[in-house]
Amino acid sequence: MKDDSHNRLAIFRSDSGVTLSFGQQTYFIESADPFHNIALKALEQDDYIPFYVEIARREGLGAEFRDALISQVRELSEEED
Repeated sequence: MKDDSHNRLAIFRSDSGVTLSFGQQTYFIESADPFHNIALKALEQDDYIPFYVEIARREGLGAEFRDALISQVRELSEEED
């Protein structure tokens, strides 16, 4: 049986930046990082998708992740019609 209990996104905000934790990986977004402003706005809106996209980008999966995400959005849009 696969244990997915640690495959959850955790976000910690401090004066020096934002820390993301997902699975075994931890990512720090410094306040000088261009993504920091996006992170703060996303937190204000309870929108966590930008964090998953940023993690994928840092893991080198940006284009692959983006394409999969766009595909899923299209599928969901078609289901709603």
